[in-house]
Amino acid sequence: MNSIICCRPFDGRDDADASSSNGQILECDYDSDQCTKLYKLIEAKQWEEILYFLENGRWYFDTTMFTSLIFGKGPDPRFIESRTWVTALDEMGSVRWCQLPLHAAITFQAPFSVITKLVEAYPESIRCADDQDMLPLHYSFRFASEDCIIAYLLEEFPQAIIKKALRDRLPLDMAQYSSKPERGVIIERFVEMSVLDAKAEWNDEHKKALASIKKKSNSSLTDDVVGNREKNRDTEKELDESKKKIQELQKELAGGKERDGSNNLYIEARTGPPSTRRIQPPSGSERSNREMRDGTDPAEENVRKLKGFGKMFGRQKKQLA
Repeated sequence: MNSIICCRPFDGRDDADASSSNGQILECDYDSDQCTKLYKLIEAKQWEEILYFLENGRWYFDTTMFTSLIFGKGPDPRFIESRTWVTALDEMGSVRWCQLPLHAAITFQAPFSVITKLVEAYPESIRCADDQDMLPLHYSFRFASEDCIIAYLLEEFPQAIIKKALRDRLPLDMAQYSSKPERGVIIERFVEMSVLDAKAEWNDEHKKALASIKKKSNSSLTDDVVGNREKNRDTEKELDESKKKIQELQKELAGGKERDGSNNLYIEARTGPPSTRRIQPPSGSERSNREMRDGTDPAEENVRKLKGFGKMFGRQKKQLA
């Protein structure tokens, strides 16, 4: 049988586990002999036999266990029947409804143990929507399932609470069609209060974070101000010390000028003004002192000069001859 659109998981993933070897989704006609035994027993509410099948992989008084010893084991029937979509068609061949065994089990008020075993046999079934885009969670609110079943479905697939079926119906909206319409109202109010509490908590944390940021910024500003004040004080001290040093240097310069002026007056008083001085040739004692410093004798110097003149005149006579 060809695959249909309703046999797709809600989150958009390919149902590879439920596909057969040729890539088609397992499906059977409800009104034909091909309908699975699991689905028929769910309609009959044979929960004990269904549990036995889901736990052991075979039905009561099943003879296939003897044939498997001869011909070998085939595929696990739990693997096949829990993944097979059951589709009902009208006279024109259009789809009337299409369900998995999990949808049917919730519809016929299966016990919690059957629901969990069906999900264990086919975990993706909890994400699969029927022809009306309804998830198993929609069915649980529509048919007033036990609280433990709703809690289990939400725990396994929390995103189902926001999935909208046809006509934008949320799972909570389906409660008004059930025997427990107040359940949807209670849960909706609880969700609203939880959202408000979460927003209030977030606002408080946001305000605390802003206050801490402002406090840190103010403390950093005060630290900068204090640091700048200390730097200014150090600079003022350095300026005061520099001023004192400059004043001391000015005093020293003024005292030096006064001393130089008094020395000049003393020298002029002893030697007279510079214009009245005369430069006198050195005396004999001064010459002798200078010669002694040079290390030469005047007599020896004269002898050397005379010998030099004699040699010069001798060369001139030879040239004339």
